[in-house]
Amino acid sequence: MPTPTAEELLEESVASFEATVPVDDAIDAIRTSSSESEYTVYYAYVVDEDGTLEGVVSLRELLNADQGASVSAVATDRVVSVHTDDPADRVAKTFSRNEFMALPVVDDENELLGVVTAGDVIEALDEATSKAVLRETIRDVDYDPGEESVYECFECGTLITAATNPGECPNCGGDVRHRQTAIE
Repeated sequence: MPTPTAEELLEESVASFEATVPVDDAIDAIRTSSSESEYTVYYAYVVDEDGTLEGVVSLRELLNADQGASVSAVATDRVVSVHTDDPADRVAKTFSRNEFMALPVVDDENELLGVVTAGDVIEALDEATSKAVLRETIRDVDYDPGEESVYECFECGTLITAATNPGECPNCGGDVRHRQTAIE
């Protein structure tokens, strides 16, 4: 069975706005459209009057933007996209390299046709292709469970070096986290 293309996997329901649309209006439009669709909105796309893809902004960035700002003011013009003819395994590699939840799908004129989600690509790949993509994109990480790591106290900021999580700070009794754990 041939590998499906991005065009065959795309969801046409996409949050796209012209550059001058205010952030408030974009958020209202997303709120209204998402209640009518099963599609989860991760990003909004900036397009010109012909539908040409010009930028992208995450939903989080939109929600945190100044209400009077235009969508283009908070969007980035560096957009990673996939082409309608890209096979699902190539799309999967693009997801793996960039760690996005969805990617815009464009045609030869860079017109935004829709989005493809990571979940849809995973479902489209057969087991052999999935394994090949994983082998190509996942890198081994050296890990020694007995090696000491640095933990940080949430309360006082004390740094603790230990082989396992000490659970609490020896100075103040506060919770600790591994220093390599991202804080959001």
